[in-house]
Amino acid sequence: MSAAAPAPPVLRRRVLLLLLIGISAVGQLTFAAMPPVLPELAAALRVSRGAIGVAQGIVALPGILLAGYLGYLLDRFGRRRVVRASLLIFGTAGAACFFAGNYWLMLGLRLVQGLGASTLLSFGVVLVGDQFIGHSRRWAMGINAAALTLAGTLWPILSGLVGAGGSLRPFLLYLLAFPVWLAARLVPEPAHEPSPQRPLAHLGDALRDLRAKGRLADYLGILPLSLITLSVYLGLTQTLTPLFLESEYGLTTTARGLLIALAAGASSITSMLSSRASTIARPARLIGAGLALQVVGFVAIGVAPALAVVGIGLAVVGGGQGLLTPLLQHFTTSVGRDRYRGVLVGTWVSANRVGMFVGPSGTAALAAGIGERPSYLAGAAIVVLVAVFWLPFRRLAGRRLRAGIPPVS
Repeated sequence: MSAAAPAPPVLRRRVLLLLLIGISAVGQLTFAAMPPVLPELAAALRVSRGAIGVAQGIVALPGILLAGYLGYLLDRFGRRRVVRASLLIFGTAGAACFFAGNYWLMLGLRLVQGLGASTLLSFGVVLVGDQFIGHSRRWAMGINAAALTLAGTLWPILSGLVGAGGSLRPFLLYLLAFPVWLAARLVPEPAHEPSPQRPLAHLGDALRDLRAKGRLADYLGILPLSLITLSVYLGLTQTLTPLFLESEYGLTTTARGLLIALAAGASSITSMLSSRASTIARPARLIGAGLALQVVGFVAIGVAPALAVVGIGLAVVGGGQGLLTPLLQHFTTSVGRDRYRGVLVGTWVSANRVGMFVGPSGTAALAAGIGERPSYLAGAAIVVLVAVFWLPFRRLAGRRLRAGIPPVS
């Protein structure tokens, strides 16, 4: 197995960054291809607006159970084999949705697609952790987050344009996974030897290692923070917003794609700036700022008197999410030893997948019950609760851990 160089040559670093951007961008298609056409897709499949949110969110369901195990497979069998298999599954099942003639077939295909997506959305974080160290790692993590959010900006626009010719056409965008599969032959392997342990034993050793280092409370505190904020963000911006823009303002698929892209575009900008911001402010303060931006943005959308205010609110929300994402990614890749990186990142991703499933599925149902505008205000209230309770609880867990008392579960 080839060793990872601490300071890659310029050419090697460029190849790594191209692979990183390509895999992350394709993975971002998981949730970005459908939103602009959700209203038309609901009509084509003859289901309610509440039900179509399940088709958007069900792709995250396999990751709830399997992301941790797939992280173990990355540690056990190597990065290249697992990511290439994931790309094949992702592209094949995703593109097959173009031929789905009914709702239940689409749910099944999206579920299978989620098996591949479980690895792709986290692989960039693992690759950066393997191949970069120190300040270079923070810089590369910002590049990865920017690639994710920039793809999240462009994909809805492209999906809206393609979807103008038919609500199933955006699923053909998943064919882009195949050229990336070819390029993934160049994915490097980490320097450490594969773990021969069984999955639960490997995870147990990783958590015991964190406890010994005094970082277990930090790691466990990150999981609910990431889960809840991602759930609210994806549920409101990627699922409810296209439905809201169609019902409230009558926007076309192309116009909806452009508005949705505002959130991802702002997120891309703050992601690229986060590395510099982390050198002048503590991560906890930046997390607090990100949460505050989300609250302001959701409230603005919920009470917006005009479409322009909705656009501003989406941009503010995206800026908050972009501030959070690189911080959480950097922490998750750096908190443990190299040999445990795959399983620790995979466990974090499993928590994220809960949010990715609950957010789109639950938000559409919530809006059907209380209305679309009140749903944005409810999302803002949830983020406020996270901001109020997360930091004190994490500090309490840390004090109990240092005192030798198990953290409150």
